[in-house]
Amino acid sequence: MHSSSPLWTGCLVVAAALAVPWLDEDPVPAPTGLVEIQEIAPRQVKSQAFQLPSAGTVQIDAVGLDADNEHGTLTLLKTMSDGKRSAGRPWAGNAWILDLTTRSVVWELSKAKTSRGVGDTLTFSGSLALPAGAYEAFYSFYPTSYVSDDDKQEKRSLLDRLWNGPNSVLETLGVSIRASGGLLDDQDLARISEALTTNAIVNFRATAHQQLQESGFSLTAPTQVDVYAIGEAREDGDFDSGWIVNTDTKQKVWALTWKDSDPAGGADKNRSAHFTKTLPSGHYAAFYGTDDSHDPSAWNASPPHDPDRWGLLVRVTDASARAAVKTFAYEHVPAAATFVALTDLGDSEDVARGFTLASPMDIRVYALGEGRNGRMFDYGWIVGPNHRRVWEMRYDDTAAAGGDAKNRLVDRVLHLDAGDYTVYFVTDDSHSAKKWNTSAPPDGKRWGITLLSANGAAPAAVTTHAEVADPSVVAQIVRVRDHERKQTTFTLAHDSRVRIYALGEADDDELADYGWLEDAKSHRKVWEMTYPTTEPAGGAAKNRRFDGAVSLPAGDYIVHYVTDGSHAFGEWNADPPDDPMSWGITISRDR
Repeated sequence: MHSSSPLWTGCLVVAAALAVPWLDEDPVPAPTGLVEIQEIAPRQVKSQAFQLPSAGTVQIDAVGLDADNEHGTLTLLKTMSDGKRSAGRPWAGNAWILDLTTRSVVWELSKAKTSRGVGDTLTFSGSLALPAGAYEAFYSFYPTSYVSDDDKQEKRSLLDRLWNGPNSVLETLGVSIRASGGLLDDQDLARISEALTTNAIVNFRATAHQQLQESGFSLTAPTQVDVYAIGEAREDGDFDSGWIVNTDTKQKVWALTWKDSDPAGGADKNRSAHFTKTLPSGHYAAFYGTDDSHDPSAWNASPPHDPDRWGLLVRVTDASARAAVKTFAYEHVPAAATFVALTDLGDSEDVARGFTLASPMDIRVYALGEGRNGRMFDYGWIVGPNHRRVWEMRYDDTAAAGGDAKNRLVDRVLHLDAGDYTVYFVTDDSHSAKKWNTSAPPDGKRWGITLLSANGAAPAAVTTHAEVADPSVVAQIVRVRDHERKQTTFTLAHDSRVRIYALGEADDDELADYGWLEDAKSHRKVWEMTYPTTEPAGGAAKNRRFDGAVSLPAGDYIVHYVTDGSHAFGEWNADPPDDPMSWGITISRDR
């Protein structure tokens, strides 16, 4: 299913044409020391590229460390920390040789027949027949029991002695290759990369955390493409991944997932896909996104066998077809069509933006938030006239956003009538764009909510405005959280009618979160929010609302609001009301 494309062999001819000057010289030099990779530090990968001008035999000497014998004391330390020894993990110290034309591994230390070396090391000394070509030798040292500078001092001291003491394995790990050939420099590698991508439609190479790359392309006829992708995935989610979308149908035609990929070498989460596929004529968009860890900028586990190709490469299999393929700049969230962007939000934020539609309009809602087990914790909603919610980000309407499973995405179109609206987004106290506590989504910079015109054009019939204070409000206690008791005051110079808008929580037929008014002079209650005087407030049945007018004589008043230990603003244990930002009480002059 994921077998290599014959296109790779086509690159062999091109790669041979890259001949550096000494390739044409005779006679062939005698085997000499060619590759020397030593002095490997923990959590480091080193490599050297070389070229063989003709087929021949290379001599390889390597010292490695398997997963369960990193070091006797280190294994004991690992066992003490997690209580078990894992089987089948990638070797802590491993070497391999990659064919730079076919991108295939031609030799790997962990798969070779080895002998016991010094201490817990394993050694290989032998020969390997290779055809003429360009290769790269790698050595990766990623011990599972290594701890970083952030770990406790006593653990660091112990490990410092183990790695750097008289029996340190660091002095012996490495790989040496003797052959009749020469090393390749950066210019040689650039020419090999250029040959590899000659017929590329998309060439995304991920180089940093939280990087999302996107590009559009159009096909005027059915076209066979070769797809080569490497990324990070587990059975429970995709973390660094590529995908292709048909922008005409909005359907995803391919994605790099655990199920539809193969091991890429190194850590189990390194996954690769390499296949050919015929795409119908139409318009497409290709994407590649990384989360906040484990990529070429900083591996946190053993890297894949082809680390430089971490990303997505899409090429035509027939070079003559490339001229008919057109590429274009693509934005999956077009800036020109956006009229509200409450994004890049951090912990414990609540933001809002008002907007007015001069005429009925289809709008696109693109929202990224946090949710699990059927509930949302970072989410958005839209409120229309009369405090009525017209849309909310419900867990059941979301899809996986990439990274951790709790990253959730909504991307849908709503039809709204002309009128005034307010869009809101709230976050809880953890896992947001400012500080992720698990893997981030590839599009994490848009954590929050974005509103756009559905047709992708500039939204001429929309005006936006920040929340402004209502001048008719004389007292307000809102956005009240659990276990709070708040009060404020106001004065009426004349006998007046005031409008009271209050939201609270019912416990059976009694209110658990509620407000009341008190005469400041006599301390007598002049109004109280009770169950019989309220109506459903939207969301869970226990959300209640009072919205009515009350006549009061001139004087000074105290406004009170109390909450119990659950289900309040930002800490809902059931569906929030339609207008959660107003959880509390608002007193305004009756108009």
